[in-house]
Amino acid sequence: MAKTKYVISLSDQEISRLNEIIQSKDTPERAVLRAKILLMSDKERNEKMSVVELAEKLHTTHTTIQTVRTEYATDGLEAAVFRKQRTPGFINKRINDEVIEQILKLAEEDPPKGKKRWSVRLLCEESVMRGIVDHIAPSTMSGLLNQADKKQ
Repeated sequence: MAKTKYVISLSDQEISRLNEIIQSKDTPERAVLRAKILLMSDKERNEKMSVVELAEKLHTTHTTIQTVRTEYATDGLEAAVFRKQRTPGFINKRINDEVIEQILKLAEEDPPKGKKRWSVRLLCEESVMRGIVDHIAPSTMSGLLNQADKKQ
């Protein structure tokens, strides 16, 4: 039998918060499941269950149980229950406004000899050759160009 790596010890405030999450009609199913996992994993709970028993009872996998417990132990309650909030739009830490400006200037230039227009892949290759970026994926370039089009 595997040793329990993380022991879940919930405070009264955390138990209240988890119950609110479960009872709210606006809460996504995934968050409700994760809240139930934490409540049922609490070490103060009278009924002790193994990971496999808990997974069967909640109709999920033992991996999900372990993941939720690990996220709670390492990152806290909110991180364990809810998805990480993402900022809308195109975000890449290595591509700042200056790099975007250089790429957009490149896209406005005439394409290389033998080409009628700039393709996304060709822009990626030329950006690397000119030293604007070390590497850029076509999907990233496409997102960057789409975002620039929306701003105009």
